Amino acid sequence: MNQPDLGKKIAELRKTQGLTQEELVEKCNLSVRTIQRIESGQVMPRSYTLKIILAALDHEYSSLTPVQENNFKSSHSAFGIMVHGFIKSLLDLFNLKTNTMKKISILSSVTVVIILLFTFITTDSLGQSAKHLRNTIETSNKDFIRWFNTGQIDSLVSIYSDDACLYSRGCGKAFIRAYYSAEMQSYKFKEITIYDISHTDSLAVEKGQWKINLNTGMIIVGDYLSEWKYIDNKWLVVSEMASIRTE
Repeated sequence: MNQPDLGKKIAELRKTQGLTQEELVEKCNLSVRTIQRIESGQVMPRSYTLKIILAALDHEYSSLTPVQENNFKSSHSAFGIMVHGFIKSLLDLFNLKTNTMKKISILSSVTVVIILLFTFITTDSLGQSAKHLRNTIETSNKDFIRWFNTGQIDSLVSIYSDDACLYSRGCGKAFIRAYYSAEMQSYKFKEITIYDISHTDSLAVEKGQWKINLNTGMIIVGDYLSEWKYIDNKWLVVSEMASIRTE
């Protein structure tokens, strides 16, 4: 069916169901101007738009365009029926003029499910991120102990950023290299224990305890605070401070 007969038919169907153009617009999620132009024969709606309008009017699309509908059904009949039913049900669900309380309840339930699903995904993502970060830092601490105790200074300084600072001592990889090269002559690391790690997407603060064995056999324990930053797809130490305490 072509315009203007199509527009007249839609207007007739709408009036038969006692709907105004504004009420039909609410069911179709189209603009009033679009409905007006279609009904007056000014424009020929796309097949998708026409199907939405006819679904809202409880009218079969095939009765207006038999040739096109038959061709469509020949290859996509099951899918077409499913889409048609889904569109009709969806439009009816959002039409709160009928069964208002029931539909509000359904929409509210759907909204709650979506929110819970989003919260679960977000929480799980953050949990995985925190777990991955902790594993990364724990591995780095183990490597630090091994590299320090075996004198692998090049490997040791690789966990620091180029401008990293050792609080109250100095900054830069050259300084860190010289500092730890000297420290390696006096003691060995016994263990590093993490107390807590707080983080954002690109920054992390690690709190913990270190324990060393002096060459004299004395054990010294202290606390440390390390700031990490995600740089070039890897976590690096950008600042570090430590204090000594007796055990």
